[in-house]
Amino acid sequence: MKKISQQATQIFSQIIDKMGNRSHMKLESSGYMPLTVELLSQFITTAAGQGRLYSLCHYYKLNGDLMRDPEMCFLVVDNRTEPNDFKQLHICPQMYQDDNFSKYEESIELENNAVMAFWPEIQHKHCVFANYWLNNLQQQGFIS
Repeated sequence: MKKISQQATQIFSQIIDKMGNRSHMKLESSGYMPLTVELLSQFITTAAGQGRLYSLCHYYKLNGDLMRDPEMCFLVVDNRTEPNDFKQLHICPQMYQDDNFSKYEESIELENNAVMAFWPEIQHKHCVFANYWLNNLQQQGFIS
């Protein structure tokens, strides 16, 4: 499975660190939609080890409904023995959803807390977007 870039991995690591033991949190930065971070699942079996599934999402309301703009889910396998050993932190995009465009794509199929399949072409596209988005989140002041 394709991992996000090392720079994006470091940014994502900062988000995980901010969560601590919480299962969800909201990060805010003036002038931008809040970023909601959720731990969706734990103990997911992967070839790299046990993983967790996280969601990052900007939500807004439209006619009383919460709309995702966008949401990405990431499969995270953390095999680090040192906090800055980012080569042992495997972060792979699993899903992309944007309600503005009625778009939903999975690049990793999960079933019964295990990876069943993945689609390299879609995952590559998700990695390109995730690298860009995580860099933007840092520049926008969500991660300091």
